[in-house]
Amino acid sequence: MATSFRKIVCHTLGTNFRQCTKIVSAELAAKPMPGAVYIRNSICGINASDVNYTNGVYTPGVQPPFDTGFEAVGRVMACGDGVSKIKPGDNVVYSAYGAFSEVMAIDARGAIAIPKAVPEALSLVVSGLTASIALEKVGEIKEKEVVFISAAAGATGSYAVQLAKLAGCHVIGTCSSDDKVEALRKLGCDRPINYKKENLFETLRKEYPDGIDVVYESVGGEVFEAAVNNLAVHGRLIVIGAMSGYQDGSAWGGVTGAKPSRPLGTKLLGKSASMRGFFLNHFAKQWGPHMKLLLGHIQEGKIKPLIDTTKFEGLEQVADAIEHMYAGKNTGKVTVTIPESK
Repeated sequence: MATSFRKIVCHTLGTNFRQCTKIVSAELAAKPMPGAVYIRNSICGINASDVNYTNGVYTPGVQPPFDTGFEAVGRVMACGDGVSKIKPGDNVVYSAYGAFSEVMAIDARGAIAIPKAVPEALSLVVSGLTASIALEKVGEIKEKEVVFISAAAGATGSYAVQLAKLAGCHVIGTCSSDDKVEALRKLGCDRPINYKKENLFETLRKEYPDGIDVVYESVGGEVFEAAVNNLAVHGRLIVIGAMSGYQDGSAWGGVTGAKPSRPLGTKLLGKSASMRGFFLNHFAKQWGPHMKLLLGHIQEGKIKPLIDTTKFEGLEQVADAIEHMYAGKNTGKVTVTIPESK
């Protein structure tokens, strides 16, 4: 007997998730294909890139309709032939396109068994792995270096703060409220900066005259400019995103009427610095080792996943959750609980 469920599909390309998507009904065959599993999702994760995906940025030439969402935790419902490492009833976490769904069919190799289906496990897949791999493999952080993290109270930023501290670095983190400043202090951040109260460029120039060794940047715009202009000699700037330009599309096409600035190339040349992009899918071979590393840190109490406390429930509230994140109201990972259909 087929399995009926609901999912969110993109019907029109664009960055307004609410307008571009709708909930539809679908069915899966009675049994998964060989090597595949069916998962009953219980929690879905929200990412800034959700609106990039509906805008077709990551899959050039794609045309709607297509499924949305990147990650979820849930319970295995059924296994196809040849699946041996997990079984029905197991809790798993996974990352796959189409995760904004009540039920998901995925390759069993992408499902990671976990003790409980909780938001903390969900935050590891995209947010945790991005921070861990980017800082080590791309940023090449070293003990006693000064590390700057934008959106530090967000999902991946909060991991980056804790991992940089574990590496023995001095950590600067930006945020948008006094509550987030306190949250960052609890994570060990040496210098939280509320950019709504302090001028970011001037604060960095005054307090760090020798510059910043490593920048972990996900915001873009003025934050990016402040970071570039305060790089140290031999500094490394990791670009993991440009969230401030996702909704209006400027992250991908430039900003009309932007202030003229010295070319980025000569800024980097003058400090023998470098800018390095990071896209998680290009580092798949590192997922396993870094997932093991992160789980070890969590079990030993060395890092703590930061989960936003605002509650969202059901596919109907996924758009609300995305807008909550883009309004800067979250502290940590934003998640949506997916209840069983009646």
